[in-house]
Amino acid sequence: MGISLNGFNSGMTDTYSALLGGGSSGSGDGMSSLLADYASIKNGSYGKMMKSYYAKVKKEEETDGSSKTDSKNKAADAASASAARKFYETATGMNSLDYSADNMDELYDKVSAFVKDYNSLIKTASKSKSSEVKAQADALNDYTYQNYKLFAKIGITMNSDRTLSIDEDTFRKVNEKTGATNVPTMMTLFKGLGSFADKSADRASKIYRLAGEGESVTSSKAKYAGSMGSTSSTDKTDSSSSDKDTSKTAKDSASATAASALYRSIEKLGASAISNDDKDSAYNLFSALVKDYNDLIKKTKDSENSNVIKQADYLKTLVNGNKSAFSRMGVTVNSDKTLTIDEDKFKESDMSNVKNLFTGAYSFAEKMTDRVNQIYRYATQGKSLSTQTYTSQGSYNTANTGSTVDTVL
Repeated sequence: MGISLNGFNSGMTDTYSALLGGGSSGSGDGMSSLLADYASIKNGSYGKMMKSYYAKVKKEEETDGSSKTDSKNKAADAASASAARKFYETATGMNSLDYSADNMDELYDKVSAFVKDYNSLIKTASKSKSSEVKAQADALNDYTYQNYKLFAKIGITMNSDRTLSIDEDTFRKVNEKTGATNVPTMMTLFKGLGSFADKSADRASKIYRLAGEGESVTSSKAKYAGSMGSTSSTDKTDSSSSDKDTSKTAKDSASATAASALYRSIEKLGASAISNDDKDSAYNLFSALVKDYNDLIKKTKDSENSNVIKQADYLKTLVNGNKSAFSRMGVTVNSDKTLTIDEDKFKESDMSNVKNLFTGAYSFAEKMTDRVNQIYRYATQGKSLSTQTYTSQGSYNTANTGSTVDTVL
């Protein structure tokens, strides 16, 4: 029993078609496909096709592996963000303590908590997969080293693993020799703007932003476990301070109130559903922000606090740097860096322009919020806007928003 040529052709065609992805419906077409497949092998195009295929498979495998790695990195950064937020709270809270010599029990507890949270942040951030987070942890460690002599005076030493240790006996006896009514070394390290604790809080804020996908540690999304600190009623400018020092620390209730109002306007606009379907709402929110921003610029111009004026200048530079984006939505940056909004042009523009500025990580709104918060902190000598606008759980506090002026004044 023989095999016909047509049957042979058909069988070979099926075999090559299975290998090369071709197909045939007849003997003539089958032979043509077979010859074409044979030619592709001979001229090398088949080999190129297979190389391309396996390269694609390899790339998909690498992408899958990269996704798993990214997932691990995110988990590590989440731990860094949590540690940074906790240390930020502790460091900021150091400002409100009573640093009198007869309050050593509370001071020891609070400084011990500071050391504990500092160590947690250093350890966690040092293990982060983010080079930027690790760099900020290194910077914090370097700054700590610059102050090691002051720390040694109150019984705090730096360990080889970059953590801190506190000796209770040394800490409690720090004031026995001088007999002073307060603890000046501790006040230098932990109290007021520019102190070690204050600058460490700023560093923790940067780590939180880098590890938390761009979120500001002062934003409404940051959930706070406790108080962000407050200014003691005993805060006073030293009578021996120069006029220049006084101008840097003078309280400025008018600027603080204006900063608080602008802070809320930014948060409200960022939390709203900005779309072309409801331009009226977007305009109302944006025009309120423009009003509050202009009010803050005018109030800070008359401030006697040079730090407030400097932060306001930074804010104006930030706004001026985005004047092209504002122009696209009918908003003009004036020569004095105040804003003017044209209702018709605003409503004619695409609301995606507003969305791009006021939502998302590293947005203009995030940077503006941080700068406004700095103005408020300097104007009140250390307080955070978050304690005024948000509850301890991080939710919007409508009850407190109307009492900010009373709090400041």
